Amino acid sequence: MSKQQKGGMRSAFHYVVEFAVILLGISVSVFIEKNNARDYKESVKDQSLSRILTNIRQDSADYVFNMSVHKPAAESCAWMFERRDNIAAEHPDSVGKHCSMCLMAQTIFMDNQEEYRTLQNSGLIELIENDKLARALQGKYVQHEFLRKIEKFVADASEKQHDIFYRSMTTREDADSFMGYVKLRRWNGSPLDRPFLERLDDIGFWHKAYATRLGYRMEDDSVLTAWIHAEIGDAE
Repeated sequence: MSKQQKGGMRSAFHYVVEFAVILLGISVSVFIEKNNARDYKESVKDQSLSRILTNIRQDSADYVFNMSVHKPAAESCAWMFERRDNIAAEHPDSVGKHCSMCLMAQTIFMDNQEEYRTLQNSGLIELIENDKLARALQGKYVQHEFLRKIEKFVADASEKQHDIFYRSMTTREDADSFMGYVKLRRWNGSPLDRPFLERLDDIGFWHKAYATRLGYRMEDDSVLTAWIHAEIGDAE
């Protein structure tokens, strides 16, 4: 083999090695870039889950308040319906109190879904390793929508009874209030017919259903909280 041929071979080998080094460098750079991008997305996902934890704590406070309204409201509806055949025998203050609770004890559940929607719309929810957690998050906010529908039903059904309520109940000068906003009135003796009391029973069913679902939601949120802590590697 001539020197010229040997030189050509060395030159070709040099170019091959140089190309391989460049290709390796590009591959390593791409690999690092992809890892950095994934790490960044993981960081954003964990930040969103951390903020969802804060939202869950706020939701829990709302659950407790709302249950403390709807449970006694359901009991008041039941009190009225149980005495439907002899309501006139009851004390006007008791009738006014329970009727007020049944129709006027209402809540408006407000939740913050921004962080969950960010996870959902950005596709970052796909990075959650625990599939049960991802499904539980979706289920939580679907249930929130249903809770709001129950609230609306109670509000709408109660409003339809306002004519009878305001005609039959009067405000006492020494009137107490429940939770600071439900004014407990006195019955003035105007007739409360059977259909009206039947409607109170229906409203009471939804007060009770709402409170019951809140109790289940609190239990589910407790599990959800533990899963989120595990997902972001944050010990409680």
